Amino acid sequence: MKIQLPAGIRSLRGLTLPIAFNDIIAGILVSSVAIPVGLAYANLMGVPVIIGLYACIIPVLIYAIFGSSPFLIVGPDTAVSNIVGVSLTAFALTTPDARIQGAAAIAIGVGIVSIIAGKLRFGFIANFLSRPILTGYLAGIGIQLVISQLSVITRIYSPPGNFFEQTLFFINHLSSIHWMTFGLSIIFFIFIRACTYYKPSIPAPIITVIISILLSWGFSLNQHGIMMLGTLPSGLPSFHIPSFNFPLTDFIETIIAITLISFSSGIITARSFAAKIGQQVDGNKELISFGVANICSGLFQSFTVTGADSRTAVGINSGGKTALVGISSAITIALIITFFAHPLSFLPSAILSVILISTAINLIDVKTFRFLSKVSHREAFFVLLTVLGVLWVGILQGIILAVFITLLHGLSLSAKPRDTQLGMLPNTKELVNLHLEPTAVPVPHCIIYLFEASVIFYNEEYFSNRCASIITQYDEQKIRWFIIDASVMTQGDASTLYAFNQLCVLLQSKNIQLVIAGGHYEFRNIIYKSDLIEEITGRKIYQSVEIALDEINNLYKPPVEPLTYV
Repeated sequence: MKIQLPAGIRSLRGLTLPIAFNDIIAGILVSSVAIPVGLAYANLMGVPVIIGLYACIIPVLIYAIFGSSPFLIVGPDTAVSNIVGVSLTAFALTTPDARIQGAAAIAIGVGIVSIIAGKLRFGFIANFLSRPILTGYLAGIGIQLVISQLSVITRIYSPPGNFFEQTLFFINHLSSIHWMTFGLSIIFFIFIRACTYYKPSIPAPIITVIISILLSWGFSLNQHGIMMLGTLPSGLPSFHIPSFNFPLTDFIETIIAITLISFSSGIITARSFAAKIGQQVDGNKELISFGVANICSGLFQSFTVTGADSRTAVGINSGGKTALVGISSAITIALIITFFAHPLSFLPSAILSVILISTAINLIDVKTFRFLSKVSHREAFFVLLTVLGVLWVGILQGIILAVFITLLHGLSLSAKPRDTQLGMLPNTKELVNLHLEPTAVPVPHCIIYLFEASVIFYNEEYFSNRCASIITQYDEQKIRWFIIDASVMTQGDASTLYAFNQLCVLLQSKNIQLVIAGGHYEFRNIIYKSDLIEEITGRKIYQSVEIALDEINNLYKPPVEPLTYV
């Protein structure tokens, strides 16, 4: 049996000197983006900021070599980091060491769940958060994140509460703003947003970090009440198995929720960039790759990572071709924290909040919401409902709400699928939708009904009611055949048989024959195994409606009135 090497390793086999040089430069550029956001996400989670840089070394290196997408860069993510931070607080972990242990344990748990899900081919779980629902969920997280970081740049610290409670507290205490911190934050915020809008290629976050460090060091900003990060440990992360003392049920619920969000976010990132460069992404392989990266992240004193859109974009836009981009980025950051950790101690804490706020604003996808408002009012409403849910009940509970809304939306569409009656265009045998083609006419003595879904337990009653309603419309006409176009019916269960038997009873009371045409294997199989096959015309399922129309006139003698096509 031939063993296939991971995509990252395969991408390195065709490495040439020019490609290697270009990929190393691309990796250095990726690290320039990863450093400030890594620091910011660690600060958001309430762990020492050096942990955020650890998250940009080992897991990035592991994924680059063993990952399933050689172009993808993993790392801390806004939504995931926010959820992990909320979870650590919910577990009552207050000291830095306890939060480090908790974040590492969660990363390992997410990694194990991801690998199991990938092996069981659960890559479809990303679909539990549809694009509109994910848009609303991320927007809610973005808004919540903005209000939480306002306390850092204003020094107005609100008590715990939901978004609305924190906003009200902030408004009532505007007079307590620390203007020096706020002014510095506003200047750099405007700079970052201007670069984002007018010149995205400028690495605004790393420039902001460098300039603010120089200002802090040169003008002793800490003496003016501006808080600094303080002394950071230098050196690389070491192997360490985190302690585990959480309630098992709560821990499992947390890692499943974080796995869902991290994978959904990561797979969307992977698929989006794969489409741009003409590649494909296997969701099950990505689950396993993310799982391995997260286990290694937790074992080396870091936290949960997933596909990182900004860092992946920098790598691809810089001409990166192979996994060497991620390897180069990880090595660059490792060198920086080994030899240049001391300058980071002069970084104002508020600068990290500014970077987070800018990142949070990017989560609020106004463009997608406007598009949905034009094409689907229902999905636009779901976006708003999800945003409100996250802001009102909280981020972790918002995950459950988002999944519930997604499933409810899917069930509502399946429970009442579209249906139509078919007819023929004049002087042809072409079947068309009677409601869409004004020139089409019904086939004499026939009702041809297309139900655009399988008939199963949650739409059985709707199917029966629709059939009864249509049959009633033809009470004054001489109908001999009720033809079900089952071409889109893929599944079948006991409810299928019950609904079709009820339809047979209704049709027999009106002296109408049931005809079934089309259908996929499972649907046809359950019909053939049941007594229903004895009740339908021809005692078989026709391959198509057209074939059924050609044959049903010859089924009984004496012949019935011939069908004509007008």
